[in-house]
Amino acid sequence: MNNKFSENLKKIRKDNNLSQEQLADELGVSRQAISKWESSVAYPEMDKIITLCEKFNLNIDDLLHKDIREIKGEEESKRNLNKYVDDFLNFITNTINMFSNMSFKSKCKCLFEQIIIGTILLIVCLIIGTLGQDLLSGIFGLIPNKVYFVLHSILHFIYGIFAIMSSVVIMVHIFKTRYLDYYEKIKKDVTKDKNEGNKTLDQEEKTDNKNKVYFKNNENKIIIRDPKHSEYKFINGLFKGIVGTIKFFTLCFSSILFVSLISLFCFFVLSFLIVKTGLVFVGLLLVILSLAIINIVLILLLLNFTFNRKNDKKKMIWSFVISLIMIGVGSGLILVGTLNFEYIKNDKEILKTEYIELEMRNDLIFGYHYPEVEYIEASNDNIKIEYTVNKYCELNHSDLSGKVMHIWASCENPIKLVKEVINKFNDKKIISINNQLQDIKIYTTKENIDLLKINFRDYNDSEVQTQNMINSYENKINELQQKIDEYVKKELEYQEEINNLKEETYNCNE
Repeated sequence: MNNKFSENLKKIRKDNNLSQEQLADELGVSRQAISKWESSVAYPEMDKIITLCEKFNLNIDDLLHKDIREIKGEEESKRNLNKYVDDFLNFITNTINMFSNMSFKSKCKCLFEQIIIGTILLIVCLIIGTLGQDLLSGIFGLIPNKVYFVLHSILHFIYGIFAIMSSVVIMVHIFKTRYLDYYEKIKKDVTKDKNEGNKTLDQEEKTDNKNKVYFKNNENKIIIRDPKHSEYKFINGLFKGIVGTIKFFTLCFSSILFVSLISLFCFFVLSFLIVKTGLVFVGLLLVILSLAIINIVLILLLLNFTFNRKNDKKKMIWSFVISLIMIGVGSGLILVGTLNFEYIKNDKEILKTEYIELEMRNDLIFGYHYPEVEYIEASNDNIKIEYTVNKYCELNHSDLSGKVMHIWASCENPIKLVKEVINKFNDKKIISINNQLQDIKIYTTKENIDLLKINFRDYNDSEVQTQNMINSYENKINELQQKIDEYVKKELEYQEEINNLKEETYNCNE
């Protein structure tokens, strides 16, 4: 046996703050025996060595032949590594447990706070990085560019790693201090109260200004409410500001829904104008009522959110589902009802045929060319234009003193036209409504017809030539603009080359 045992025995006794007498009492020997063991005058029996190993968690071979300090250091390193791993896994576990037990509002506040803290840290890192970059540019500005670029890249990478790691450490520390530690404290308080029978998680919702926890009926949810711990004042203010802005826009959107609700009730009243359509009328009523109910549900949801009121979820869900069913039924009734309707493109009952007379001039151009105009030879020297149009529309024409003559129709009495459409709809007829002139015919002599055609052709050719000239000029402008862009690009390249040459000349002079 060598001196390792005596040295290890002293190390064990001192590490455990034991005197020779105290160690002797634990081993059942005299103090003099411990003194002889430590001075290598005598050695213990095997049963005492086994007792030492069991009491201080040692290996016999390590105790007798190895340096306990080195062994303890290795074990301490392993324990530290395991501790770090265990702490990391416990952090993840506690975070998941905390979020699963927090209310939705508390989750939002916690995430919002982390986003704000992360944003602040990002801004601080960017400011420090910018100032550091300017400082490096001033200090190392005189060294060669390649060396400066390599040094700048290395320092930039080191700073990036340091900024990320320090930001993560700060955020994790703040999160652990403000939430995880507090959550553990709350959980202990809840467990203590539950064991004492003062509170249970199944009781009705109770609130107390001094309580740090809300208990909801049949929900194991925890709402952190301690105003001294749960929130920073400026973060709480930002959160309230954002929530207030959202509520303001929600209120504005609610006003739009109010307008749409009023419009739906107007349509509900107007739908009685087509009461004779049968299934179409019934289906339309169901659809309008369903949309109105959905509108009311949305308004209630938005108003309750704005003014922090509770929603009757069951009634709202059932109202929404029933409304969707009614929309489906109503749409089906409308589809079945419209199968018996007749579509009429040109209803002769609402059309009228009229004509106007114009004085013929050698330079007159009749500009109405769509739909096709029919020229008919007649004995009259002037021009007689015959047309068909909606009986509720009137003919309009351009100034007769001009060369180009245009005519068009406009409905001056739309109420009568709408009434006609409704009456036809009640008779299960859908008519097409337009104010276009139809069946246009021009009656005049053959010479006048040839002259009108020639004038229109020349006018049309002139218009085409003018448009072609405009297109040509636009193409030239685009080409010139492209050349200008190329010259500007070359100018920038030349300017950059000049700056590089100036910098190289400056470095050479230095």
